[in-house]
Amino acid sequence: MKDILYNTDLDLDVRNGDFVTGFSDLQHQEILLMNNRATFKESPDTGIDAFGFLQDNDYHSLLAEIRTQFIADGMTVKKITLSDAGQLNIDATYGDS
Repeated sequence: MKDILYNTDLDLDVRNGDFVTGFSDLQHQEILLMNNRATFKESPDTGIDAFGFLQDNDYHSLLAEIRTQFIADGMTVKKITLSDAGQLNIDATYGDS
């Protein structure tokens, strides 16, 4: 998906007085993973709060929540896994990506 991008400080990326646009799927995924429910006033059921799962021994509930939230956001989810080293691997894109 092409959208307005943000910088490493999670602020809008502006160059030469214009918003920067580009491939944004990973940014959308990051925002969903970082934010918990009720963060977005317009959509209170949106958000995963992956940090909240850090002390949970059942990582399957995290993977299920990621899948549910990504699908609700309009992504096609092919695969979501967690490696033995704790790396989250996501293969999900929006239909027009």
